[in-house]
Amino acid sequence: MLTFSLSCEACGGPLSGRQTAVCSNACRQARKRMRKLTDAQREELLWGRDCAYPGCREAFDPRTPTQRYCDENCKAAHKLDADNARWEAVCELDGCDNSTGWDGVGRARRYCCDAHKVKAYRLRKAAESASAGR
Repeated sequence: MLTFSLSCEACGGPLSGRQTAVCSNACRQARKRMRKLTDAQREELLWGRDCAYPGCREAFDPRTPTQRYCDENCKAAHKLDADNARWEAVCELDGCDNSTGWDGVGRARRYCCDAHKVKAYRLRKAAESASAGR
């Protein structure tokens, strides 16, 4: 005898129409991946995870295998901290304390200008050739 549930087995969302176990193709694939795991692996994935935000580290039970933060506030705070670190990035060349000038998209630059990037490259290559004994 077939039994039907009212919620998705993977995400817990509502089912509609002819759906009997999962609500979408992504949930079908997630359920298939979860079935391949042993019970111990499944428990390790889903229960007792620590929040990924360094300021929180609270233990929580995730709703999905990919959930990293205990709530949306920790997620937003971690993103804000990462953005602030990019804005405050300093040139990696020894002796230079200039800002790298992040433009708000992508990762922060490592050097404040092209001249410092070239200088750092030349210093690295000189150190490599000196250590190689040339």
